[in-house]
Amino acid sequence: MPDEKPEKRQDGESAGVTDALRNAIERTLAATAPAASETRERAEELVEEISRRGQEARDEIARRGQVAGAEIARRGHEAREAVSKRSNEAGSEVRGQLDALERRLAAIEDLLRRGAGRQDQSNQPQGSDSNPKPKS
Repeated sequence: MPDEKPEKRQDGESAGVTDALRNAIERTLAATAPAASETRERAEELVEEISRRGQEARDEIARRGQVAGAEIARRGHEAREAVSKRSNEAGSEVRGQLDALERRLAAIEDLLRRGAGRQDQSNQPQGSDSNPKPKS
């Protein structure tokens, strides 16, 4: 019995069932067609929204990147100026210290020369000429 097929009736009953089934399918498709169309339209809207938001996010990231780049450049410039200024100040400070050391050294050398001159004079006997005459 598994392979038994329903008998076709000649009286048109079979045609009526087929037509009824066909009509039911067509009504079902007709009823779901607007929903399918709405679903497709909604899907298209969602894709467009995702695309728009993606573009906005990309633009915002690019803008933030430019702002961050400008800020980094500004800070780098300020840091370079600060280092340059401090370097100039340190150079001036070292130059001043060297000048002070040179003055102190010159004063010490002057004192030593004067002290050496006095010492030479004190080592000579009194009454003798500073330029002794050679004996002939």
